[in-house]
Amino acid sequence: MNIAVMKFSALGDIAASLPVLRTFQYPPIIITTPMGKALLQDEFDRFILLSDKKALSLVKLIRTTRNHRLDWLVDLQNNDRSRLIGYLSKATHIANHDKIVLTQNINTILYEIAAKTSLVNALDMTFVPKEHSYIVLNCGSSPKWTSKRLPAHKWHEISAMLYERFHLPFILTGDVSEKEYVEEISKSIVGKKENMAGKTIIQDLKKILHEAFLTISTDSGPMHLSAVQKTPTIGLFGPTNWLRAAPYGPWSTAVYDQHFYANDTPPIKSSSRHDNYFNDIRIDQALAKLAEYLR
Repeated sequence: MNIAVMKFSALGDIAASLPVLRTFQYPPIIITTPMGKALLQDEFDRFILLSDKKALSLVKLIRTTRNHRLDWLVDLQNNDRSRLIGYLSKATHIANHDKIVLTQNINTILYEIAAKTSLVNALDMTFVPKEHSYIVLNCGSSPKWTSKRLPAHKWHEISAMLYERFHLPFILTGDVSEKEYVEEISKSIVGKKENMAGKTIIQDLKKILHEAFLTISTDSGPMHLSAVQKTPTIGLFGPTNWLRAAPYGPWSTAVYDQHFYANDTPPIKSSSRHDNYFNDIRIDQALAKLAEYLR
């Protein structure tokens, strides 16, 4: 059985697809970007890469895909480009977003698409308790989405609560574009800390998140990457939809400012506009909810 799964986009989108990719009964070919390969290459062997957005690169990818004579092409991307690739792939069957309710959590959406093949196992919901190693604070967000960033005093408040409860060191993460912001935030962190922002490649980050006891993160790629590796994860949401983008698994949860969102209804569309999204955001209820995973 020859199966290919297509997923491009940002780090978080690709990371969120990992639980579904792991369910296939036959190892799939992954159609993705170089960044996607960098994230997935420790778990999958075969890739077809879209190296850039140039038309020639797309033509080469379609030609390579057709040469594989696919039984199934699973489109987890759902945009015009992926639909074109599917149409021209000559795959015997295509699974895509048709007849899928797109207001659900992203992990549910992706699994329902994959399940159309009848070639997947159930999602793995087993959990192995984590070592009391360290807590990851993923404070940043891309320069495009600085509206997702909490003010320094909230990270001080969060770190103080965590240090009092767990007495564990902190590792702060972020990419090069977030380095200055994370350096500034690190001054507010209570307890022992190490700033790794701008110092890791994707596989390094994956390892750090996998070996953590707990991750506290803005709505971002590292949040999803932490959760899909079964590290207890608390996602901090402000201008984005916590119902659709909540981190994966019962060992994870999303929190938001219940005063700012007094009706408990998330924003329909993500906003890059800055506002008081985080003034009263708290993690104590989230820690209580995840207590059985934080022993």
